[in-house]
Amino acid sequence: MLDTLEKWNRWGSNQLNSKILRSYTALITPYIHTEEIVVLTGPRRAGKSTILYQLMDVLESHGVPREALFHMNFEEPRLSSKLTTEMLDKLYECYREHVYPKGKAYLFLDEIQNVEEWERWVRARNETENVKIFITGSSAKLMSREISTLLTGRHLSFEILPLSFFEFLNFNQISPPSHKRPVDAPPIIKQALNNYIKWGGFPAVTLAKTEQHKRSILLEYFDDILYKDIVLRHQIRDVIGLRNIAVHLLSQTSKLISFQRVSNIFQVSEDTSKNYCSYIQEAFIVEMLSYYSVKASIRQRHPHKVHAMDLGIRNTVSITNSKDEGRIIESLVYQNLRTRHGNNVFYWSGNQEIDFVIQEGNNVTQLWQVAIDGLEEQKVINRELSAFEEAKKIFPEAKMFLVTKSLPKKWNEFPCTVIPLWRFLLDS
Repeated sequence: MLDTLEKWNRWGSNQLNSKILRSYTALITPYIHTEEIVVLTGPRRAGKSTILYQLMDVLESHGVPREALFHMNFEEPRLSSKLTTEMLDKLYECYREHVYPKGKAYLFLDEIQNVEEWERWVRARNETENVKIFITGSSAKLMSREISTLLTGRHLSFEILPLSFFEFLNFNQISPPSHKRPVDAPPIIKQALNNYIKWGGFPAVTLAKTEQHKRSILLEYFDDILYKDIVLRHQIRDVIGLRNIAVHLLSQTSKLISFQRVSNIFQVSEDTSKNYCSYIQEAFIVEMLSYYSVKASIRQRHPHKVHAMDLGIRNTVSITNSKDEGRIIESLVYQNLRTRHGNNVFYWSGNQEIDFVIQEGNNVTQLWQVAIDGLEEQKVINRELSAFEEAKKIFPEAKMFLVTKSLPKKWNEFPCTVIPLWRFLLDS
């Protein structure tokens, strides 16, 4: 057991690689000495473990001895296939007996959802031991359900997603323009944006040197997420059916889908369709965007709009004959708005559709449209503006924003704020 611990800790044989600094690390650092349990959720391989390593660096810089840092990844093959709190007890007691008997310990528990009843153990240790606990997990719903049940008021949660465009530039050693004016991007930024749209923001994919390597990594990630975060966790027997539905949802990014439609396409029950779609969303492969209404019954009657959570995975595994640039970029805008506004992002439609509405409190305060090209043509301009005009009758106080890939010539004459995509991504 001590050999296993040494494998994962910097006081042992493992020299943990902190890699390039993520922006999340600065957000979490103020809480490294507080009493709350720090929870990191997000898709597999998005960088949660790297952020743990970076937080360890911060603690060491604050004078915390290396031996006070306890790290364990619960996907370690040496551990039992059925992980229990008894195993957690043994690991912790072994650490305290042989490595750090006294003093405050900092526990970094990676992929903790693999341990049965982990939440009870974490709560008990946090209340009775001189420890600070950091945990990570790769399932949105599983983690939130368990946390809300037993850790309420005792934790701080951070959702760790693939690289933002700003981080993507940093990883590629590209400095973003310093000016804030909504003008065309410099050529190096345009090229970086095209690469970001094509390959997404997973750190290892960003750093890979060849397209073949990037594609191989993304395929491996997709299969790992399906198998480890869905098949094993939910004991799915029809693995091929699950994979086909996941690929279908990714291929339909920025389109409306219904569980009934999915069940008809793949010849499964509507309950199975709903469950599979829910599992795929829990694993951060896609997000199901709801229709905006203050009434839950109305929201439930409308289809969801599906959005890919990483465009690299979407572009690598999806089955489509069209370029779909407009829909792909709409999903990119969604990812960004979701980071800013959390679960307060919806779509809305009357005679025409508004891509995104933002709710603050009980009011809709923002309307967002995405139009990639054609804004030099009056009919396209009329279409986008008429959607705004219709929505403004329902949401009169909402501000209007139009995201474009490049600025149209008369952008400053539009009755809404026009923002080029690259500027929108960097401003966040």
